[in-house]
Amino acid sequence: MRLYPIPLRYLEKEQKYKQWSWAEFEVQKSPSDRRKESYIVRQDTIRVLGQIESEAERFDLLSKGIVQDRETLDVLKKNDRTSIGLVEIDVEDFTAESRRKEWEKEKPHIKQSHLYVAKKPLEQAAMEIQIHFRCKNNAACKVHHCSLIGWEYTEALRKFVSKYESLDGAFMRLKNTLEERYKNPSKRTFALMGTHFKYGSWMVAQLYAFPRDISRRLF
Repeated sequence: MRLYPIPLRYLEKEQKYKQWSWAEFEVQKSPSDRRKESYIVRQDTIRVLGQIESEAERFDLLSKGIVQDRETLDVLKKNDRTSIGLVEIDVEDFTAESRRKEWEKEKPHIKQSHLYVAKKPLEQAAMEIQIHFRCKNNAACKVHHCSLIGWEYTEALRKFVSKYESLDGAFMRLKNTLEERYKNPSKRTFALMGTHFKYGSWMVAQLYAFPRDISRRLF
């Protein structure tokens, strides 16, 4: 399921969650998003239950969404409108280019006001990060080029700009960090892929790295 938009910055303290949180909440199918996996969370019902610390448990949960390769996702998208899935990849490169589109034009929900709460400014990242990869389990796979849209990547770029006082320097620092983590030969790297709301093109929402000898839990 794709759960969005969730205004994390406006949630009550006890409702704020992290990655790998167990939470309970009510959802409804998004009336404005035709992608079958897209649901809206009733933010007033969010209740955080705990945190998943075990890598084996994390991998076990993710493994339920793994498909053979990006090409398989293309077939699933055509056959049954699948718009989300996980693919094991070999990272080739990370690049970036100046952002040409404005968030408020691309994502109208960013302009939505929150009742009784002062609107908090949100700076748009100056660069769009791209990931170039091959599918691990398809020897004939050509290099795919996708936007890398995970919040933590653009947030890290923002922080590095302040630290290094240079957009190019900030991106190189981010690139080195990403390559160290996701081009590590001792790790298996997976890309969580989803389609663009408007254009249907594939993007990478998140990257995961697990030890090569990790296996699914037996209980």
